[in-house]
Amino acid sequence: MEINKILSDAGLKCTKQRISVMGVLSNAVSPLTAEDIFDNVDDMSLSTVYRIVERLYEKGIVNKNTIQDSDKFYYELSVNGHRHYAICLECKSMKYIDICPVHTANIDNFTVTGHKLEIYGYCDKCRAKLK
Repeated sequence: MEINKILSDAGLKCTKQRISVMGVLSNAVSPLTAEDIFDNVDDMSLSTVYRIVERLYEKGIVNKNTIQDSDKFYYELSVNGHRHYAICLECKSMKYIDICPVHTANIDNFTVTGHKLEIYGYCDKCRAKLK
């Protein structure tokens, strides 16, 4: 993935901070909060990270999601299309689901332009703690 090209194509300047945030997101295996991104960048304030991810969201470069009963937003690059996750209610870990049951849905007299699917439960580690 060419970060500079993605930013340029979106009409954004290729600043050191944007490139750094994009680098963290491109290496992530699951969506990250602004705080997670902040923990992985150098010489940047948390408010700068928030401004950058919100701008990337506005430009369609990242997806922004919430998790049930959470006040945090989770960000991931949108260049790979949309994704779905199984989310642990205890530790909030997210496991990527490699299928999209809605993608092939055929609904009469309705054009689907987007959707969100989240599956909630407990990961093995948290389920063992609950026993």
